[in-house]
Amino acid sequence: MSDNPITTIEKDITWIRGHVIISLLSIALIVGSIIGGIFLMESLIQRHDERVAAAQLKKEGVDTATQARFMDLLQQEHSDNLKRDAAQTALIASLASQMAQQRAATAKQVTTDATLDAKAAAARLVTQTKASPSDVTTSNDTVTMTLPLTRTVVADLDLFAQSQSDVTNLQGQLNAQKILTSDSKVELDTANQVITADKVELIATMKADNAACDVRVDKQSKKDLKRGLWASVASIIGGIVLGHRF
Repeated sequence: MSDNPITTIEKDITWIRGHVIISLLSIALIVGSIIGGIFLMESLIQRHDERVAAAQLKKEGVDTATQARFMDLLQQEHSDNLKRDAAQTALIASLASQMAQQRAATAKQVTTDATLDAKAAAARLVTQTKASPSDVTTSNDTVTMTLPLTRTVVADLDLFAQSQSDVTNLQGQLNAQKILTSDSKVELDTANQVITADKVELIATMKADNAACDVRVDKQSKKDLKRGLWASVASIIGGIVLGHRF
């Protein structure tokens, strides 16, 4: 027995309603897949960029920290050297002043010694050698010393000769030290130039690293874009096939 027209119409309406629902679900699935693919692509790109940027900043941070530490160390050493140099310069000036005063006093005493008579010379000798007045006797222009005092005078003359030799050697050491100091200043100037060049090189390296980072990010972004597009296409095709199956 064939269905009446009303039943047939109801079946057709039900069929149409079911297919409309399925079509809407397929469209929603396709749209959701596209939107999901886009969000997935953007998420992948963002996470990748964050990882690359974090790694790059970490590297640059280490380089900058190392450079800053060396600069701080150099500045501290330079400051300490300036303090020591100031103290040593003041000491040298003080010693030079004392030497000048002593030389002036000695020259004046030598001039005075040239005018002493026998008794005055004997008294001066006793003062210089810290001897007993009885160790020195005078007779007219003759000054006589006992043997112990004579030995003291001889030893003092030997020490005087040694002192003269030491002064000559110390003068040579001073001249050599001036050359060493001059060489150290030259090396310091060169070291400062190297540090300045290193800073320029570091900045150039950071710029080059940033450029390389941008290139890697752009390259990865293109890859992620292609993956997202292929994922969207696959979702669309899957939605179409699913719609035809229903």
